[in-house]
Amino acid sequence: MALTIGQEKCVNTLDEPLTVSAGAGSGKTFTLTRRIVHALESGYLTDIDQVLAITFTSKAAGEIKSRVKGALRAGGMTEQALKTDEAWISTIHGMCSRILRAHALELGLDPAFKVADEATVKTLLDASLEEVLGGRDDLVTVAEGVSSQRLDALFASFDVHPAGPRTASVEGMVRQLVEAASAHPDGMASVVAPPEAPSPVKLLAQLVDVADTAYALADGVKPGSTRDKFLAATQDALEGARELIGRGSDGLTYRRVLSAMNGFPVPGRNFGKNTPYGEQAAELAEQYFAITAQARCGLVQEQLATLIDVAKSVAGAFARRKREAGLLDNNDLLAFASRAFRDHPAIQAAYADRFKLVMVDEFQDTDQLQVDMIKRMAGEGFSRMCTVGDAQQSIYRFRGADVSVYRRHLEDVRRRNPEGIIKLPDNFRSHGDVLALCDRIFEQPQVFGAEFMSLAPGREESKVKRPFLPDGPRVQVQVTVTPSRGVSSADAAAVAARRVAKSFSEFAAAGHRPGDMVVLLGGMGRANVYAEALRAEGLPCVVAGGSIFNRAPEVALMVRLAQAIANPKWTTALFEVLSSELFALSADDLLELSTGMDEERGIPRRRAFDQGFRHIERKVASGCAVSPALAACASLMRRASEQVGNVALADIMQGIVADSGWLARLEAAGPEGLARAGNVYKAIRMARDIEAAGGVGPAGVADELALRVELAKEAPGALSAEGGDFVRIMTVHASKGLEFPIVAVAELRDDAARSQALECCSIEGRTYVSLDGGHVLERLKEKTSSLVAKSGSYQPFCEFDDEELAAMVSRSQLPADRRAAIKLHEERGEAAESRRLLYVALTRAKEALVVSMRGKSSKVDATGLSKSCWGDVQSALVGECCAFEPGVSMFDFGGQRPAHVECMHLTPADVEELLGGAAGVAGDAADGVELQVDGRPGVDEAAAGVSPDGFAADGGSGVGEAALGGCPAEGKPGMIALPVVRPYEPERGKPYEGARAGMFSYSSIAEDGGGFVDFSVEDAADDASSASLGACDADAATSLGTAFHRLAQLAALAWRPGYAFERPDVVRQRALERSCGLSAEQRDRLDAALERWFASDIAARVGVCESVSAEAPFLVRVGGSRDAAYLEGEIDLLACVAPTGTREQPAGSALVVDYKTGGSPAETAEQLHEKHLLQATCYAYAVLMEGYAQVECVFVRVEQDRADAPGQPQTVSYRFDAADADEMGRALARAYHGHGQL
Repeated sequence: MALTIGQEKCVNTLDEPLTVSAGAGSGKTFTLTRRIVHALESGYLTDIDQVLAITFTSKAAGEIKSRVKGALRAGGMTEQALKTDEAWISTIHGMCSRILRAHALELGLDPAFKVADEATVKTLLDASLEEVLGGRDDLVTVAEGVSSQRLDALFASFDVHPAGPRTASVEGMVRQLVEAASAHPDGMASVVAPPEAPSPVKLLAQLVDVADTAYALADGVKPGSTRDKFLAATQDALEGARELIGRGSDGLTYRRVLSAMNGFPVPGRNFGKNTPYGEQAAELAEQYFAITAQARCGLVQEQLATLIDVAKSVAGAFARRKREAGLLDNNDLLAFASRAFRDHPAIQAAYADRFKLVMVDEFQDTDQLQVDMIKRMAGEGFSRMCTVGDAQQSIYRFRGADVSVYRRHLEDVRRRNPEGIIKLPDNFRSHGDVLALCDRIFEQPQVFGAEFMSLAPGREESKVKRPFLPDGPRVQVQVTVTPSRGVSSADAAAVAARRVAKSFSEFAAAGHRPGDMVVLLGGMGRANVYAEALRAEGLPCVVAGGSIFNRAPEVALMVRLAQAIANPKWTTALFEVLSSELFALSADDLLELSTGMDEERGIPRRRAFDQGFRHIERKVASGCAVSPALAACASLMRRASEQVGNVALADIMQGIVADSGWLARLEAAGPEGLARAGNVYKAIRMARDIEAAGGVGPAGVADELALRVELAKEAPGALSAEGGDFVRIMTVHASKGLEFPIVAVAELRDDAARSQALECCSIEGRTYVSLDGGHVLERLKEKTSSLVAKSGSYQPFCEFDDEELAAMVSRSQLPADRRAAIKLHEERGEAAESRRLLYVALTRAKEALVVSMRGKSSKVDATGLSKSCWGDVQSALVGECCAFEPGVSMFDFGGQRPAHVECMHLTPADVEELLGGAAGVAGDAADGVELQVDGRPGVDEAAAGVSPDGFAADGGSGVGEAALGGCPAEGKPGMIALPVVRPYEPERGKPYEGARAGMFSYSSIAEDGGGFVDFSVEDAADDASSASLGACDADAATSLGTAFHRLAQLAALAWRPGYAFERPDVVRQRALERSCGLSAEQRDRLDAALERWFASDIAARVGVCESVSAEAPFLVRVGGSRDAAYLEGEIDLLACVAPTGTREQPAGSALVVDYKTGGSPAETAEQLHEKHLLQATCYAYAVLMEGYAQVECVFVRVEQDRADAPGQPQTVSYRFDAADADEMGRALARAYHGHGQL
């Protein structure tokens, strides 16, 4: 292949600093390879050991090595080719590791240090956080120099542990600080706190001065009700503020000042238009916000200082733990190597002239620390350094990449060598229409503007192997717009996915293979939605890239297999393996395996699985009939038990999955099966890597594998990633460096606003931080129209360019100004990165593009498309401030064929027509489709497999996972899923209730519930129900009941295994009291009820359960095929006491708690037992259907003391066994039908 002019200049210039802007598809890897080979062939280099080439990934390093080796062999340089594998061609972390090992003794490191993987790093950091935050006494001891008063203030403002995914906590913010500082050579010393806020009295005086001006201007406006109210409120606020100022600064806190500031009405233009007041109102309001924002920062400035000190203690503990284990993580590699050059002149000197050719690939994804380190090895004035990159493809900001480093280096090179700026704009990948669309979008001023490098078509169309076949446009734009309400995000995504799939189906009909097509997503949260849509069109597809490996059911099964092999007595793990698709055992096989005969009593009994294996093998040996699947299972598990401890666990796992025939079945199942087989192999490789590291036995390997899988942010196994005729679904990040004939792009960034207590921003080696929020501020912000609430929008830097903004981050003299600068800097960075992500996605296409965009319409925006992504596509085609019209339009964008745009404004009727029965089922667990009983839904969305909008993280509902071999984690039972309901056929003479027909709850049949059959089990040890006095419940829909239930739910969501069940803090309680409108008497009752509940014996029992779920919805079938109905409801609190089994083989026990407020001592224990029996039966039946052997239902009367135990709430308890479940279901069906629901 001939070199272009730019490529030739790059290859031949070896002794001057160069920076190569290599556009997408411009052949940069080829250019780098030729540069190395030319330097050796020309004699500029005498040995390949003089080359330092840094790549972004190990895969890229391997590719360059392979190409260089092949070129050297072809050129007759065999000796240099043989040395290529040992050359300094690696990632930046590989280079640092090599340097540190060579100088370990000088640096005080263990020369045999190991590089910790992500799972180990998380484990050690978690342990360090626990060491410091695990107990108050420990915290005071470890956090040296932090007084107990400072800690009390910190914990009064923020929860210690996160209560939800978006809840600020000390633990979360400390983790954020430690991680932000860990890659810097100075560690926590690189964290820069904001300037100190002005004193409270000074800020209040400033606001008084501004308010005086506002008052004087408003007083000159013509009288009116709005103006008069403003003047009266301002006068009252001024009088209160002056009184506080008159008392002096002693005792005047930021909290008190903020409370006083809240009394000032904010100047606005709602009166006095065309007057001096109206003209200055906006400016005055900004001054109000600025002053109040400074007070907000002052409110938490001491807590921020404490937070930083605690983070220093955690960072110290983290470093100590790594040192004791002989480990360095990736951040340590960078920081230690940088310090080695900075603090050890001899080491710096050893590398200053070590390399004659220094090259950095993907330079746009580096940071300042990496660049500074490489420049130290690139000769005087970095004359030997050649960087290759493309600012338009910088998409790893979340990993610390800083595109401004690229731009600064570009200017450095320009000053030193004006001829050293080389552009490679020729694109050898894409058709001209694809490139023309990119030009039209990214040349816009608000996108890349003057910095945009246009790509020139460079390929020869006659040599394209798979040209575009249809006669239609190469660019399709599909816009799916939803109204402000009425159509869910899940349904909109499903419609958008079906539109993409329809286009792909048309491409296939025109002659394109499925393997020509790819769907690129911004994240994998909707991957399964697109997979289902493609399969519905008859197109085979595979989820081939994205961080979803750990969510695959077959991967969970491999973890369970490892656990079962390492510990055959782990019944839960073993059962999940045996009941999975691995052995394909039937229900009869499982029954035979787990059931023995009591010879003395002549009745069946349960037996352990290991005993069952021996029994099956004896039957096989004696010639008795045994199913082939069961015989093979018993033989393989016996073999595994004999091998464990003598054979590598990974080898045992591989033998089982191969000899069971499962892998063969997967590989024969088409693309989806092949992809799943790839995941199985990848999990086995992970286990093998753990064993290769040494130091752990089989149980340790299984535990480490479970942890690594849980934390793995990796793409699926690569078995099906190459070749194969199927549509691929992957993230844009995973597609970097790849190309496809036809590309669909969807699910990119929206315009969600940033909102977090701790803001961090790294600029030139320093981490600038700012803190806002806390419980006190939340209470002051409750009224959204208040000055304190509005001051959160304070932003004085909107007109600053990026350089000016970065300067303000470091130079701001006021804390709120720094916070505003940090926040805007991060918002702009994220918006710019989303645009670059779109650019990378579009430039993967060789022949054609399908751009799928979703928006939500409003009165001011017809399509509601994201301003920093999809909005750019819209403005490129229809013009600025314009929107796509509904229907089909054609737009000329400079390509050979116009773009085909179809804008669909969805209505609920459209969704029903397009999706049918699938509408509303594709995602939200909160809709009551499933009962999640794994403890804390929403607390850790990523770990729980839930995306930020509440839908299943794999894009599906989760209903079908059991059929795919999914394995719930230990201690986390499965789900009660929505069954397939037969079409309703109304019977003569019975009323029909439309969509609700066949559905009922306990309350709908409670009126006739008297005399309901008692299925509860007598338990002499449980005297709660007989000893407890009852009363009439009064919690139905009352404000007090609502407040109690919400606080109890918060406690359940915040609970973690191993920790006590804790009452929510008083700030949250007071906030709920206000929102529920409780009177003083009700507040006292609520306080007493909470005290009674959280001090109760039953709450203590809940605290030691394996998992806890709050407000758990359920939907289960009752009755037979002829009288089937569906029972729905929601359980206040569901706790797993012992792991569940299955419906066919129940095991374990569950605890159901229902809270009751109100009541009086008029009813007897017997009356109460009868009163709650129906509700208890409904709840118990739903839980028994999950496979539990026993369920205990406890109704806790939180406002009534037990007569025999003051301070303990009255309880009414019931126990149920699985043996009665079928009869319970029939009885509930009879009660439902007898109540006249059909």
